[in-house]
Order: sequence, then structure tokens, then C-alpha cells
Amino acid sequence: MSDCAECSDMQAYTVYNQSGGQGKTTVARDLAAAHAEIDQRVLLIDMDAQNGSLSNYLGVDDNKRNPEADDLTFHLVEQGQGEFSDLIRTAEPNVDVLPSHKRLNRVDEFLDSHENYIGQTKPDDWEYPRYERLLNVLRENDVPSEYDVVIIDPNAKADTVYYMALYATRNVVIPAVPTRSGYESIDGVADSAQGFAENQDINIGRTAVIPTMVDTRKGDHKDYARKLRDEYDAPVYFKSLSAFESAEEQYVSVFQLFNEHRSRVRKSEKNILPKYRTLAATICATFGNPLPKEAWDGKELFTGDDFWGDVDIPFADADVADDTIDQTAGVN
Repeated sequence: MSDCAECSDMQAYTVYNQSGGQGKTTVARDLAAAHAEIDQRVLLIDMDAQNGSLSNYLGVDDNKRNPEADDLTFHLVEQGQGEFSDLIRTAEPNVDVLPSHKRLNRVDEFLDSHENYIGQTKPDDWEYPRYERLLNVLRENDVPSEYDVVIIDPNAKADTVYYMALYATRNVVIPAVPTRSGYESIDGVADSAQGFAENQDINIGRTAVIPTMVDTRKGDHKDYARKLRDEYDAPVYFKSLSAFESAEEQYVSVFQLFNEHRSRVRKSEKNILPKYRTLAATICATFGNPLPKEAWDGKELFTGDDFWGDVDIPFADADVADDTIDQTAGVN
């Protein structure tokens, strides 16, 4: 593996689906590890105050219920109890995590109070930049210069937290189970993102759609997975395998699971890491930063199978200009 100097511009995206049980937190966790494997520095931002969130998956949620702990919510309203950098925890090599806190459940209360406080000195027609608060915090604390990739995992609600994440990243990765409800949930994500983009006069790109928990023994799953592949150019799919649950039990990514906690990889699991590498390579290309072919050995990548067909990986020498997304704003 080589250093990914070609991906010098920071890439930021939100992993989201408003329907629960679509695998968004697993995708966020393991995509981060795929980016990290090629020496990209990744910041995972957990914005889900519920139990079993990304912080829990990676074993860094010990302050989640501590009422005395500093957290992102305080920094959003300029009441940080310490340095922003002190909130960040290293979970794995090249993967840092900004953990969530239960206080995020009350983020609207904090933002309302902040609006009332600073609004006292503003003209009558002033509007509080509620959804810009996360973006401002990330920029003020030099996140774009410290990290190559920022991945945000909000809860499965179209609420203020989600819209702050969208405003900051301007891009969304959508995991979806290949069922009717999973398939239809993609339109729900697209509609909420488009409505928010129009309201805020910004552009939001769909970075990738990813079929998750696919069971190819089921006819409906096969049909809907192929619909996702064909209609949304989904580059990979993931089956429902025990390895993802094992990684959660060990508080690691699936990459660390196989590298440090498993003596062997089952036949059914052999494509997991190659698929995440192919997905990360596709995301880099979508951002206009295609990887060099040397980033991974060809055998380490998913190039298709009998079910999915051939997968073309858009490396640096491929023509990807028409598929790139606008990065003129957002965290960059």
C-alpha cells in the first residue's frame, strides 16, 4: 500500500438513512477503516445520542452519560469546557472519533438559548445560522487541515443534528437493505436532502448508495439489490454476516477484526474487506480525487462476482470527471 497523497483534498460525507436498521453505523465504521488503510487520516463524528452508536461500536463512549463531561454540544454554542481537540479519541490507526453525548438529545434547547443570547445585539432582520454551527466549529478547529476524510454518523431522524451534518459535509452516503421499504427509503433521503439544500441555497451530492444485509437466497433481496445496483450505480453490496457483529463485540472495525482478532477468514467473509476498499476507491473518485492503482494490490479489491457482475474501479487514470461532485463549500 502507498501513501494516498493524490487524495489531498479533504472528503466529507454523512452516512444516513432515516429508516432504522439499514446498517449505517457499520458502514461508517468500516469505511473509515478502509480509508485509514491507505494512510488517509479519518475523523468519525458520532452525532447519535442513542445507545449502540458509533462511539459504542469503537469503545470510546465512556463519557456519553457523564453530565460533567465536555462534548460537541457545548462547542456548538460557544460554551466548550476545554479544547475541542481534547474531545477527540483515537480508536484505530489513522481513525479518530469525536464521540457523542446524551446532551445531543437537547441540542435544539442549547441552540435556542445561543440564538437568544447573541441575537440581543443583532438587527431585527438577523437570522440565526443554526445549521452552520457544526461547520463553523470544524473550520475554527482546523479539521480540514488535520484530516483527509470526515465521516458523520447522525441518528436516523431528519432533525437538526442531521441537517447540521448535511450542511457541513454537503454529501450523503445512503445504505439501504434490499427490500421494498429499504429501496423506497432512498427517495426519502433524497427528498429531505433536496428540500434542505433548496432552503439553504446549497448543493448536496449523493456520494453513494450501498445495498446492505443482502441475502442472495431470497428472491426479493436479489431483485431489489440489482435495482439498487442499476439505478444508483452501487459499486458493491454487503451480505448479512456474523463478522460485522463480531467486530462490534470486539469494539473494532471489521478490518481490525480480521487483522488482529481472527486467525482465519471464512470463505463467506473473504469479500468483505475487498468490497470496502472498492467502495472507498469509488468515493475518492466521486470527490474528484481518484486513487492511484498502487493504493491497493488488485487482489485486495472487489471487481465483481457472478451475482453483481463486473465492477470497474475508477482509478486515477480513468475518466471520472462527469461523476465528480461539487466541493466548493462544506467542511473544505
